[in-house]
Amino acid sequence: MKTSKKFSVVVVLFMSILCSGCAGYSKYMKPTPTLLQPTTDKALVRFMRPSGFGFAINFNMLDGESVIGNSVAMSQFGYLAEPGKHLFIATAENKAFLEADLEAGETYYVITTVYSGVWSARVAFAAVNKGSEYWDKVRELEKSLKIVEPDSVSLKAWEDGNKEKIKALISQYETKWKNAYQWPVLRPEDGR
Repeated sequence: MKTSKKFSVVVVLFMSILCSGCAGYSKYMKPTPTLLQPTTDKALVRFMRPSGFGFAINFNMLDGESVIGNSVAMSQFGYLAEPGKHLFIATAENKAFLEADLEAGETYYVITTVYSGVWSARVAFAAVNKGSEYWDKVRELEKSLKIVEPDSVSLKAWEDGNKEKIKALISQYETKWKNAYQWPVLRPEDGR
């Protein structure tokens, strides 16, 4: 009976640690001390994943055919983008899309959320539009989330090995998924 109680205590402690909001890790991202800022000729998109749920699973993030990073639990990363229209994609058990029209010198925010799937975790985007639930929260999240940046060498290797899959994914979006769902959108006025 004593061994059973000890085992139960160990299991409860272990599960508490696992569920207590663990920060994630990705071989495609590395810690950095400072937040990236927009430039006069480029827009900044800050991707944030405030939840620790599914901390062991990361999501590849793309801007069209280019891999730009991984969404890592309880972390954020910035991406300097050309002004104009973009299609951001996250891949997991499912695929998530976000269309954006960006202005140079502005900062835009995207929240990646995680939810349970059939075999693995699923991903969704929440565009931080004026008046949205996250509009007033992102400044606090900037202070609390771990700051990471892409490891460009390892991301480029992943991208090179998956070019055809990426092209097929974009083609499926255009022909099948674009009008089948109401995907989130970032507009120029959502920048700060």
